[in-house]
Amino acid sequence: MKQETIIFDLLHFPNVNFFKPSIEILRKEGYRIIITTQRRGRLPEIIKKEFPGYEIFTFGSHTGTKFSIIFHSNILRFFCMVYYIFKFNPKLGLSVTSFPLEVAMGLLQKPNIQFDDDIERKYNFYFHKLFASKVFLPPILKPHGKFETFNALKEWSYLSPDYFTPDENELRTYGLEKGKYIFIREVSTGSFNYSSQIPNTIASFADKLPSDLKVVLSLENKRTKHLFPQEWIILEEPVNDIHSLMYYSSVIISSGDSMAREGGLLGVPSIYCGIREMKANDMLIDEGILHKIEPAEVPEYLNHLLSEVNTHKQICFRQQLKEKWDDVTQIIISNCLKYLKSN
Repeated sequence: MKQETIIFDLLHFPNVNFFKPSIEILRKEGYRIIITTQRRGRLPEIIKKEFPGYEIFTFGSHTGTKFSIIFHSNILRFFCMVYYIFKFNPKLGLSVTSFPLEVAMGLLQKPNIQFDDDIERKYNFYFHKLFASKVFLPPILKPHGKFETFNALKEWSYLSPDYFTPDENELRTYGLEKGKYIFIREVSTGSFNYSSQIPNTIASFADKLPSDLKVVLSLENKRTKHLFPQEWIILEEPVNDIHSLMYYSSVIISSGDSMAREGGLLGVPSIYCGIREMKANDMLIDEGILHKIEPAEVPEYLNHLLSEVNTHKQICFRQQLKEKWDDVTQIIISNCLKYLKSN
């Protein structure tokens, strides 16, 4: 029997985590997996580390400039994607709102499944309507036509207790103790989502945080490391187990939305101090685990959250989510099999 091919286009760090359980399961089922990506920071290195032995192809780049995003990351990658689709003849393509994969597969009349949680980016949905076979989102809009919803956030696909177990060994690498440090994420403003955000959001109040507080910093743009206190631990990617570092922290602060949601799903009180207003974030804000706070107010609010750290509450919160939310990975797998068996 001919081995069917599935192509995954992974354009951003969270995409790697989102699809990893599904990719591993489908490969074990005997499907040929092709992974495509672009040069964006250390993304290619991270993918090679997470998927050893897989067929991985890197083309195009995202360097943070508008020209790079429009031309190298989208237009150039689209033509490269067409080439790889002809070369490997995949039966199915999957991505998190990848213009190159979605449009190329759609034009070549091949099924592709898109995942999205960003209904605020209206132009995404223009392409979804034209080129996607199916689009899955959290329950942040009413299902209609090719748009379906699952009862969870997409980060739950890899952070559910079914797929993620924290490992205390990761703490030893950095000389950390459970609950005795905070985790901070500073995103680059070199993307469409954050192009209007003031650069170095967290750096603007870093010196106002308690000086005796141990901090682990995930810094997207390493050229700005001089803006932060020297005693902070700045991570170098690829990190072996970044989610365990997040899980055992007392509080998470992020200027980007993805890691703010991840922190909340890990049951860690999380502060989002970026500019974006997202319905996906509201799901965790309503749960009381994610807090949208203006940058200038973060230091004072941090002290409030530090007084409420509770390990038992963290475990219970995650278990409650597991009981009421869908298994996103199983939704990915089941829908893949539907398309693979019907074509």
